[in-house]
Amino acid sequence: MPLSNIEKHYNKHPEDKRLLRRHGIVEFETTLHHLHRFLKPGARVLDIGAGTGRYTSALMAEGYEVKAVELVRRNIEVFLKREPTADVVQGDARNMPFLPTAWADVTLLLGPLYHLIGDEEKIKALNEAKRVTKPGGVIFVAYLMNEYSILSYCFDEERIGGLLERGAVDKHFHIQAQPDELYDYVRLEDIDRLDQGAGLERITIFSPDGASDYMRTRLNRMSEETFAHFIEYQKSISERADLIGAGSHVVDVVSVVDNGTSMD
Repeated sequence: MPLSNIEKHYNKHPEDKRLLRRHGIVEFETTLHHLHRFLKPGARVLDIGAGTGRYTSALMAEGYEVKAVELVRRNIEVFLKREPTADVVQGDARNMPFLPTAWADVTLLLGPLYHLIGDEEKIKALNEAKRVTKPGGVIFVAYLMNEYSILSYCFDEERIGGLLERGAVDKHFHIQAQPDELYDYVRLEDIDRLDQGAGLERITIFSPDGASDYMRTRLNRMSEETFAHFIEYQKSISERADLIGAGSHVVDVVSVVDNGTSMD
């Protein structure tokens, strides 16, 4: 995916605002809920693909040492306006020579794999996250889910027929992203394959948003009390195997067994 296409997208759809909307708040609060299970006092956190720094800011406020890496210059500018003391650099998740090996206790990879098309590019980012994370450390890896796109765009926007005809969606209704497209979508079996290819071991996998992306207008109509209950509901059911794959995102929580790479 060319950088210019990613920059155009985030200039038009600011990430900072997305996480302040109710469906984004569900995702943010549920992810933090799971992060806190693995964060220990004094932990070092690396936020790769930090966007405008919402997770970095929250973790800095809790006293953690956080380094952030972000590809898009505009996101960094927004980030530093809100958090001028943040340690953030511009960089590509696939190659971060400026970061020392085995630096982080917990590494966040909560966006880059959306935009990396195909297994080879994704495994480059996973291997680099593995390199900069301590043995025994934890990596949070976010993915965009195939079924959300199939239901919300291909069917809801009546595009499925044309996409099937030209092979953009295969006969099993799996999206086949091309190298110049903005997003790549996966199923759980794809994530399993990527973990194996990068030599990563799953601790848990959860849906940070569940049905919230499908329920945006309903979430906006909820009272504050009901919305607070919805957030607690999502936290409660976020690891249910029967619900994980249908949300718009999943987060795969994996451990670093060693710091070698398993794929060139």
